[in-house]
Amino acid sequence: MFLIGYNEACSGGLMRGFTEWLVVRKGERSSFGWQALVLDEALPDVESWGWSKLNKATSKQEQEAVELLLSLLVEFLAVRDDVIALARMYSQYCSLHSRADGSGEE
Repeated sequence: MFLIGYNEACSGGLMRGFTEWLVVRKGERSSFGWQALVLDEALPDVESWGWSKLNKATSKQEQEAVELLLSLLVEFLAVRDDVIALARMYSQYCSLHSRADGSGEE
C-alpha cells in the first residue's frame, strides 16, 4: 500500500512501466496490474488471484512476497533509468501484443 500511495504522490511516475516490464519479463500477455503479477509470482502455491492471495498466505509467505516485490522494483528501476533498455522493453511489450493479436505489426 505504501508503494501505491507513493506512486500516486509522484503522479504515477514511480511505477510507470512496471506492469509492462513484468509482462515482458514473464514473456506472456496479461491484463492484470503489477500487484497481481507480483503476488502470482511470489505465491504460486496459494490458490486465488491478486490481493485475495494475501488472505490465504502465511506471514512467512507475505514476507517473501514483499522481498520479491522490492527486488523486482530495484531491477525495474535500473531498466527505467536506462533510456535504451526502457525503449527495448516497450518494444518487446508491443511485440508480445502484436503476436498475440495476430497483427504482426511491430
